[in-house]
Amino acid sequence: MAKVASEYEVESIFIEKLGEMGYDFIPMSNYNDIVNNFRTQLCKVNAENLMEAKGTAELTDAEFARVLLRLENHTIYESAKILREQWVLDLDNGKTVYLSFLTDDETRNTYQVTHQVTMDKSHKDDVLYKSRYDVTILINGLPLVQVELKRPGVEINEAINQINRYRRFSFRGLFRYIQVFVVSNSTQTKYFANMNERTEDGATDQSILKSLVFYWTDEENKRINRLIDFTQDFLTKFNVTELLTRYFVIKQSEPVLMVMRPYQIYAVKKAMERIFGSNMNGYVFHTTGSGKTLTSYKLAALLRDDRRIDKVFFLIDRKDLDDQTVDEYNSFEYGCVDNTDSTATLVRALGDSSKTLVVTTIQKMAAALRNPKYEEKMAPLRDKRCVFIIDECHRSQFGKMHSSIQGHFQAANYIGFTGTPIFAENRSADGRTTADIFNAGKLDSCIHRYMIKEAIADGNVLRFSVEYMRTINVLHVATPGIDPTQLDDPEYCKRHNIDISDAYHDDQRITGVAEDILTHLERHTHPAGKDVYTAIFATDKIQTLMRYYRYMKTHNPKGYKIAAIFTYRPNEDMDEGANEYSGDELKECMKDYGDMFGTNYDLDTLDAYRKDIAKRMKQKELPQIDLLLVVDMFLTGFDSKATNTLILDKTLVWHNLLQAYSRTNRVSKLTKQFGQVVTYRNIKKAQDEALRLYSGDGNPNDYLLESYDYYVAEYRKWTEKVQAVAETPDDAGYLQSENDIRAFILAFRQLSKTLNTLKTFSKFNWDDLDVFMDEATFSDYKSWYLSYYDDIERKRRQGSVTTLADIDFNIELIRTDKINVVYILNLLKDINRNDKAAMEKSIDLILREIERSDNEKLRYKSDIMKDFITARFFDLDPNADIFEAYSEYEHERLQSAVEEFAQVHGIEPEIVSEILHKYFCDEKSVTKESIRQRLSSLKLGLLKLTKLINDILFFVSDMYDKFTAEGV
Repeated sequence: MAKVASEYEVESIFIEKLGEMGYDFIPMSNYNDIVNNFRTQLCKVNAENLMEAKGTAELTDAEFARVLLRLENHTIYESAKILREQWVLDLDNGKTVYLSFLTDDETRNTYQVTHQVTMDKSHKDDVLYKSRYDVTILINGLPLVQVELKRPGVEINEAINQINRYRRFSFRGLFRYIQVFVVSNSTQTKYFANMNERTEDGATDQSILKSLVFYWTDEENKRINRLIDFTQDFLTKFNVTELLTRYFVIKQSEPVLMVMRPYQIYAVKKAMERIFGSNMNGYVFHTTGSGKTLTSYKLAALLRDDRRIDKVFFLIDRKDLDDQTVDEYNSFEYGCVDNTDSTATLVRALGDSSKTLVVTTIQKMAAALRNPKYEEKMAPLRDKRCVFIIDECHRSQFGKMHSSIQGHFQAANYIGFTGTPIFAENRSADGRTTADIFNAGKLDSCIHRYMIKEAIADGNVLRFSVEYMRTINVLHVATPGIDPTQLDDPEYCKRHNIDISDAYHDDQRITGVAEDILTHLERHTHPAGKDVYTAIFATDKIQTLMRYYRYMKTHNPKGYKIAAIFTYRPNEDMDEGANEYSGDELKECMKDYGDMFGTNYDLDTLDAYRKDIAKRMKQKELPQIDLLLVVDMFLTGFDSKATNTLILDKTLVWHNLLQAYSRTNRVSKLTKQFGQVVTYRNIKKAQDEALRLYSGDGNPNDYLLESYDYYVAEYRKWTEKVQAVAETPDDAGYLQSENDIRAFILAFRQLSKTLNTLKTFSKFNWDDLDVFMDEATFSDYKSWYLSYYDDIERKRRQGSVTTLADIDFNIELIRTDKINVVYILNLLKDINRNDKAAMEKSIDLILREIERSDNEKLRYKSDIMKDFITARFFDLDPNADIFEAYSEYEHERLQSAVEEFAQVHGIEPEIVSEILHKYFCDEKSVTKESIRQRLSSLKLGLLKLTKLINDILFFVSDMYDKFTAEGV
């Protein structure tokens, strides 16, 4: 039998392959070795400048100390910017020299590989726990690529979790310069960018998101999975240097690092080849939601910085796309966009040679060309080397205006970006396709393809869950030859010249659909855990929208925040059925919106109204909108990770259908497993045709979730796997070996994921599952799952070593937070304390609720709550305030814990209380150094002082988790 390679064997083969590729292996054991080697390599890469400035390619101790002062003690985000700067070093001889830390010339850089470097407090004092890293790739002596390996068969996510642990506890000093991580179990390999330690506001530690971990592929999107194959392509000196210097983005609006995905890199390269190699046009077909804005930005930025190009234009069609794209561009590089707000401003920008990148609308550019008064200023651009990058280039507006723009800019190239090109099957009224507009002669007009089938397989967009709700039910028709069961099929009705529009707009149907939406909305927008999402409801015209809106507004017992938006006059891009009353109806919606959110919009501020709605739908402004009613607006170009549901009472076809569906399938939090579509019209044939067209004739079912019955069968399968490890919930609590615990965790995790999927179906009913595992039994198993999670988390925080430390619990899918501290106290409050028998029965049920709770804070303080109930609650006066009594009990327990800690460690309780109070007020203010200063009067030895500081930090953190909870 073939032997499974160990991590060490995989590591040896990997390092050997890097050696064959020109990397120098250098043995290192600790952080001192890293620093000393960096000093040597820095001098090598800057040898020419150093020789010229001081006559020797070496740095004195004082000079190198100044280098380290520049490099160390910065955030990961700041370190990434420093890495790419040319820094001026003051030399001891009074001169200065420019130093480069990373160059784009792989013949100048030095490339090394080492392994098993240990980081500990004895070599870097801000390391919290000792760690040893697998393989480190150093460029010019700096650790820029870190590789973590697992043996075959181990989940790759465990390597990601391990990296998150290192980021939190031991990546310090020069290891903050890591730009890219690679994780592999030999048969599956991924890469991803490093992430800043904390969120922009500094309040929360950040972990690497699994959604930002990518596969590597070839130009045809064929995945390169195996570690050695990946290494031979991704980690060549040229490719890794190009990745770090050309295809890595440091956002300027927020502390975010981004590494481009393979299809984005290939698209940019091929577009550059099309422009400079063949001087032709073309378009990039990357499916909606796959990151076209980043791709187009990187192309525009590289072209802007190329001296062969005089001006780069980014053309956008619709106003509702304008702000979003400009905001994204400016987030990548602040101020890079000259967002012209008028045709005159645009013309001035065209004449300014310093403004080499201009973002504007197609309409403004066409207007500038039409207006005779701008003819003189536009003339000099006629023969300039310009590049036009066209966003959403499938839109008809660009086709109509293309000729006039192309006629003037005769030396220009045109590169389009679209997720839904116009093909022969869905060509526009003028008969042209996207390939016709971006004609490339004998070359393929499509520069690069990345279709929905690849994006879903790679995890870059989500699959769709589509529920078809039949609302037209006819039992009998008088006309011979008409099948009443097919009257909801638009194609059937068209063939037989049947108009059933009145049936779709019948009052009874409108009421029924509205009630069905309101009944099941929470199931769709709150699919699992604590996360809540937003939904869009699209109708066929404004009049229908208003009927739904008015009904929902007055029949909304759950208090959903419902809004509506539409155009109130005929629009060149949309046919929403606007009439003379539409303005009044929109004002009605705006007034309700103002009452709901405290705003004051009117018809003159429609654009501001639209922007506010967009922010609330994206949850960038709170409270959020729960349900947004539209006709056409927000169905294209609106990019919202927080939106997970599209409800349709209208017919859509081809690119309009896929664009609308794609509002729901942006990758977001773990609880968003797929994009949900609920349609009250029969559009299955149109849906299948659109998915087939835009996936290269793929099977439409590959992009859709399976049926409800399929997931019921999956629930049964995973129930059996859970019970094979632990036959009953009680057995789950007696698992001894880490292998058995791991098997239970993996099986129950998948069972939970399947249950969460089932719950999103409108027809979900626990009765369908009870024969396999009922809700109460599931909850009991879940208690043990959470118990193992709590135990492993506790060991992680203490720095204990366990093979389960990096297992992926997907805890976001499990926790609902419904049973929290306030919930339990309210249950206690409602107990009849004058009836002892009933009281004891209720207490037993409440103690079980505490055990089954998945609320994080309640689980931290479950022991305190149980002790309060068993030791204090029975003796309370029946009229006592439960909340006040519990608060007093908590205070007593906290004081007792402080005194006990102080007693064990031989220090005054006042010292512990002081540090604890400070931590409760501002945890960031309590550092090892601040504790060291507070303990300085104790005159402790170094080892004892260090241990005491660590113990205090763990204690105050533990107390913070136990004694701070929502609502208490």
